[in-house]
Amino acid sequence: MTEYVSKTKFLKIILPPLLAVGLFVATVFGYLLPNHKASLVDQQKNMLNQLVNTAWTMLAVAEKEVEIGIVSQQDAQKNVLEHLRGMRYGENNLDYFWINDLQPNMIMHPYRPDLEGKDVSDFRDLDGKSLFKEFAEVAKKEGEGFVSYQWQWKNDPTRTEPKLSFVKIFRPWGWVIGTGIYLNDVNLKIAQLSRKLMLISGAIIFLVSLLTCYMTLESLRASRKRLKAEAELKDHQDQLEHLVEERTAELSQEITERKKLETELQRITITDELTGLYNRRGFFELAQKQLQVASRKNNDLFLLYLDLDNMKQINDKFGHEMGDRALVETAEILKRVFRESDIISRLGGDEFVALLLEVPDEENEQTVITRLQGQLQTANSKAARPYQLYLSTGVGHYKHKKPCSLEEILSAADNQMYEQKKMKAKDLSS
Repeated sequence: MTEYVSKTKFLKIILPPLLAVGLFVATVFGYLLPNHKASLVDQQKNMLNQLVNTAWTMLAVAEKEVEIGIVSQQDAQKNVLEHLRGMRYGENNLDYFWINDLQPNMIMHPYRPDLEGKDVSDFRDLDGKSLFKEFAEVAKKEGEGFVSYQWQWKNDPTRTEPKLSFVKIFRPWGWVIGTGIYLNDVNLKIAQLSRKLMLISGAIIFLVSLLTCYMTLESLRASRKRLKAEAELKDHQDQLEHLVEERTAELSQEITERKKLETELQRITITDELTGLYNRRGFFELAQKQLQVASRKNNDLFLLYLDLDNMKQINDKFGHEMGDRALVETAEILKRVFRESDIISRLGGDEFVALLLEVPDEENEQTVITRLQGQLQTANSKAARPYQLYLSTGVGHYKHKKPCSLEEILSAADNQMYEQKKMKAKDLSS
């Protein structure tokens, strides 16, 4: 009877920790880890979808410029291809975009320029998959989708790895744009997490085993030590849950950073790198929308066309670095003069433009020009530089009772500005 009781107590001591450890290992490796892997893959897919849609938007903006006659389709396509060819993201900026058509012919591939302009319908990976043909088929049937295949490791043609890509069709041009992730990257993160969990699990199992043996040898009747062991086990479980929570928080932060990157990519496409103002593309995109709003709400607008005088002389006499400083300072002056709601842009070179809502009895072009000249005089009087900043201005109007195109407003303001420059040149010569 005593032996039977001893065995019973032994089982009562050893079974709970063994069951707890087994349940812990089964939960982590049978449920949490697979779910985490699925969640990580879904996050990566969502990232690919967002990146391709961002690049797709660039094609749509270019097509819009073709429609309104800003550029020809050939030039628009050339500009987009060059821009996308240089776009990189991911670790060490080695991830990229590519474009093929529905034939499929390769349009652009940053790491495989040898394929550009060629029919790639028979191009196969190591598993025999006609990947470009499948890209085209998915784009034709679904419009967008995911395709898995084997491909060279980023810019290393000697290494091939499994890859998952997202492709989307741009129907106006019959182009299929795509980008992808290497599944080894996802597997590496899972393997790193698995190793951590295995180490933690091994440590817990080791500690529990030592504790159980010690308790069995010392006294089967030591309930106090059993309770202590259970408390220590719970502490270890709490630590593991804390580690899992910390990793979840890190993943959330990574998603937030990716979204910030996508927003920054969109901002870069419409912003002038030197001055921080809108570039030509950004101005036309936003100004067209403003004209639509003005037409719908019966508002009037006016546009100031501005040209920095003597820019060539500044560059020739003081160097292009000083010329860039003049452009940046001019941009800062314009930001102080105009409202946040006004659309201010550097069209190119030394030419700037601002589109403003005309407010009766409060704001008109002469008021704005006077304020601008005052800011220029203040800046010239305070700045320690070997040149003065002067601007020639021209004004164009949009009247809701007599609507006109943005190009017509720009042309009128540009002509007026050049007339002013001619008058300045004539005054100097006389």
